[in-house]
Amino acid sequence: MSMTNLNANVGIDLGSNASKLANDNKIIAAIDGSDLLTLREESEVYFDEPVFSCVVAVPDSMTKRAREDLIFKAKKAGFKNINVISAREAMIKALENKNKEKILVYDFGASKSEIIIFRGDEVLDAEIINDVSGDEFDKIFAQWLSERFTLNLIDKNTLLARAMRIKIALSTTDFVTWRDISITRDDFERLVRFSIKRASHTVERFLECYKPSRFILTGGCSEIPIVRRVFRDLYSNLELDLGLIARGASIDARLLSSVQQSQKLDRQLKLREIRSELMELEDFLTRKQKDRIYFLFRQAEGLLTNDPALIKLLENLTKEIKKEESGIKN
Repeated sequence: MSMTNLNANVGIDLGSNASKLANDNKIIAAIDGSDLLTLREESEVYFDEPVFSCVVAVPDSMTKRAREDLIFKAKKAGFKNINVISAREAMIKALENKNKEKILVYDFGASKSEIIIFRGDEVLDAEIINDVSGDEFDKIFAQWLSERFTLNLIDKNTLLARAMRIKIALSTTDFVTWRDISITRDDFERLVRFSIKRASHTVERFLECYKPSRFILTGGCSEIPIVRRVFRDLYSNLELDLGLIARGASIDARLLSSVQQSQKLDRQLKLREIRSELMELEDFLTRKQKDRIYFLFRQAEGLLTNDPALIKLLENLTKEIKKEESGIKN
């Protein structure tokens, strides 16, 4: 694993309960939590190379202040080149809809459930379906567990976390045993069926109104079997794309990495050019100037990004020395 490879990049679909990572078409399944240091370390292990560039896709409602705070946290986590884009921007990049087809995307996540109609890079319409999300499912499920099995003595947050884990497990198995209690997928589906059907009516209205050529289901809740069944009944050619947002962020991260790499190479060339000029002026340098130049070069070359401010300082210092040399010769 070479630490000089600065093209390594990752797109992050930052979720409240779990996040997804992507590098081009390679996607990591959901990782618990949203700690950026953990996400960077996980991506380096998975992609087997150091990661310096990241683009984080966040909800469209995130404030400017919150985005700035996220960039600060990403820098603390070790990312060098960082950008934050909205989930919708990430979807547009991932869809690469150059033919300007109408595409319906239903982002069914943990904290929100949103329908978006795209045409090319334009959002024609969007609607958030209130109270239909993974978090709401967890609350309904936790309440049922508490009442059905007399678990009222368990801390609410602990029960919510357990309900979420059982919900996830029931996406791949027919039943789960917890505390010698057998909980079936049918139990869970009976609880959330009404909410999912309510969401499906809104989606159906969008399908009838816009008649899209594609319907893509994304977000963590799209892994729930009953969700897939209900929406496949609405649209037989339903596409499932869990990594849509992460992949779009990855495309932007690759571009960011490419630009940063190009800028870095330009700065390296500039450093070599300055070094060459200073070597020609070596006979005119005082001991103090030599010490200062050596110190500045050591700093500039030791930084992964070759700090532009240091390069500018070296450039100005070189001009001063050339001016002094010209005065001595005259």
